[in-house]
Amino acid sequence: MTTPAQTAVEADLTSARFRAGLARSHWRVLSSNFPHLVIAVAAIELDGTSSEYAFQFELTGFPGIAPQVMIWDAAASTQLPANRRPKGSQRVQEAFKDWNAPHPVYRPWERTSGAHGNWAQSFPDLIWHPRRDLTFILEDLHALVTSNALARRPGSAA
Repeated sequence: MTTPAQTAVEADLTSARFRAGLARSHWRVLSSNFPHLVIAVAAIELDGTSSEYAFQFELTGFPGIAPQVMIWDAAASTQLPANRRPKGSQRVQEAFKDWNAPHPVYRPWERTSGAHGNWAQSFPDLIWHPRRDLTFILEDLHALVTSNALARRPGSAA
């Protein structure tokens, strides 16, 4: 029997916005076994080389409950070690910080992190609500892990 959460996830994965990200090679689905979904997101490293980072989404209760999102080592099926996480601006460093324990991505839309501090007032455009979709999260992650490209442009602020 298909749950409402599974139906919502399937709708997101077949939406035009999600498929547009696939077509632009911004992300790709590595595995899908509800309630877990692993997606690789295209990135740009500090030296300008292209790479990608995997993220595991735990989607129980989606979209009424925000996804839990971990930066992921897809080959080892575990959280990505700190020394292999994205580097870059302070914003990038904070989002992928190693808290010395399994800890999700530190963003306002994330299930665990979103309740932290004063994010609802400080970042209302990034807070999760049930009208959001997986593409909203993937667009934010893609912007974070490709932000090094902007820092490398002549005359741009880091």
